[in-house]
Amino acid sequence: MSQREWSARLHVPTVGVMALIVAVWSLLSWRYGAYVLPSPLAVARGLAEIVGSGEVWLHTGASLARILVGFGGAVAAAIVLGLAAFVSRLARGVVGDALAILNATSVFVWIVISIIWFGLSNWAPIFTTFMITLPVVASNLVEGVANVDRRLLEMGDVYRLSGGEKFRAIVIPSTLPFLVAGMKVGFGLALKVSVVAEIFGVTSGIGYIMNYSREILATQMVFVWALVMILVMMATDTLVFGAISRRLARWK
Repeated sequence: MSQREWSARLHVPTVGVMALIVAVWSLLSWRYGAYVLPSPLAVARGLAEIVGSGEVWLHTGASLARILVGFGGAVAAAIVLGLAAFVSRLARGVVGDALAILNATSVFVWIVISIIWFGLSNWAPIFTTFMITLPVVASNLVEGVANVDRRLLEMGDVYRLSGGEKFRAIVIPSTLPFLVAGMKVGFGLALKVSVVAEIFGVTSGIGYIMNYSREILATQMVFVWALVMILVMMATDTLVFGAISRRLARWK
């Protein structure tokens, strides 16, 4: 294996950039103080502390539970909308217009509405996550439906395939990559939105503990929980969506 291949496999350029960022971070922390920008060492100690105490699992688990409900509901609703768009051209137009409106609606609007409707409860972040991620996943799926090769469907008619057989053999393989891509983007968005919504009215979760850390002036813990968010997203991207993409590639 060549030196260039070893460098790519070990992510040497990325490691070098990260080392430079840490060095600059350390200098800025020394210049402006721990309250404004805690040092990398302080953040690493804070991360080790919450891992050792188990606090990281409590709040991360609470956030993920809310995300799974809201995001899972959004995926289910997106599949229904995608099926409607596939079956009817009229429904496709209506769905497209509805998704355009939802995409144009601000996160803050849904947070305020969720608090009005559900009060200070777990359903506020769940509802906000649902409303923000639904148009992302559904838009991708509707696009996948629109890109189904109609010639393959006509060929299915020639071979006298039933509607169910054409759906399994042609529609699902054609639209699954779009659904997975939408879910990947949607999950990242769900994590960010849920954390913001958790600032209001819940007593657990990454958003809650970040806001609490800010209130008690524990700035280093704000950075720690931000790092936890990044690690959760990276782990999900690699272990879940990466595995799904590889299996989908083999299946196709």
